[in-house]
Amino acid sequence: MKDLNFLKNKSILITGGTGSIGSALVLRLIKTDCKVIRIMSNDENGLYELSRELKLSSLAFDNFSKEMKKNKIRFFLGDVRDLNRCKEVSKEVDIVIHAAALKHVSIVEYNPKEAFQTNVLGTKNMIQASIKNKVSKFLLISTDKVVSPSSHMGRTKAMAEKIILNENRKSLTKLSIIRFGNVLGSRGSVIPNFINLLNNNRDITVTDKRMVRFVMSINEAVDAVIKSIFLMKGKEIFISKSMKCFRIFDLAQALVKYFQKKKNYKNKIFISNKYSGEKYEEELYSKNEIPFIMIKKNLFLISKVKVKKNNKSQKFLNKYRVSNYNFLSQAQIISLLKKSKIL
Repeated sequence: MKDLNFLKNKSILITGGTGSIGSALVLRLIKTDCKVIRIMSNDENGLYELSRELKLSSLAFDNFSKEMKKNKIRFFLGDVRDLNRCKEVSKEVDIVIHAAALKHVSIVEYNPKEAFQTNVLGTKNMIQASIKNKVSKFLLISTDKVVSPSSHMGRTKAMAEKIILNENRKSLTKLSIIRFGNVLGSRGSVIPNFINLLNNNRDITVTDKRMVRFVMSINEAVDAVIKSIFLMKGKEIFISKSMKCFRIFDLAQALVKYFQKKKNYKNKIFISNKYSGEKYEEELYSKNEIPFIMIKKNLFLISKVKVKKNNKSQKFLNKYRVSNYNFLSQAQIISLLKKSKIL
């Protein structure tokens, strides 16, 4: 979005602000005329690393505190599981971007109670704190894994969405959701994992040749968040219309060929079994949500109001819903990774 005047003099809180999307939002928003950006994270080292990236040079407390004020940044060590800390951090805040979550499917499958504590109760805490402190807008960062969820991660994020959509208290706080597919190059995701293995001349493993995912760049994710904050009126779900699809096996083949050409490596691709909770395809929205979808500023917007559709738009929405069409070629995958500065 070119016109970011709506952020002028706004105080913004980003939970999970040291993660891939959270930190990218910080780096973009710090260039606007917002009043202050509060970064909340339970990752102390992540806060430290982000302070280095933001070039806050001094580690001495007195100087560090002054530098935070000078650079309109505040670092808050805290956990969304702690309601009192959520209340403290959201005081005098205009906009909350709630990115804090446990997101790795395999880790969450083994620790479902912890996922519930963070993804569900943590979201509930942050909403309660935001309403109490009269925050103007609250945007939950969600995932396509909430649609027909097959994993604890998907189920807990779906529960977080329901908390927002079912919030009945009359308050000044507008609550909305944005769903993402896989964000290219995000911390701990498949692409940096493959690249790290291949850089070290090691073979890579794909769980199944049929795995297909929606993907978007971090810049596209940040753009979508900012557009959603601008448009939101409460109880909507936003989804970026610019997402693309690729097969994980095509990604693996493309990267192996790339490293073979670049470093003369001859790595192999092994096929293993599908992980527990893993889906072959992802869905951006359910069939039941299609009647409520309109398209605005390159976003799908799902509200509680039915939208009239002609046959063409109905077919388009049915087709776009599942990550099983119009796959990127291997050459297009490499081009996208280069454009996103991942390769």
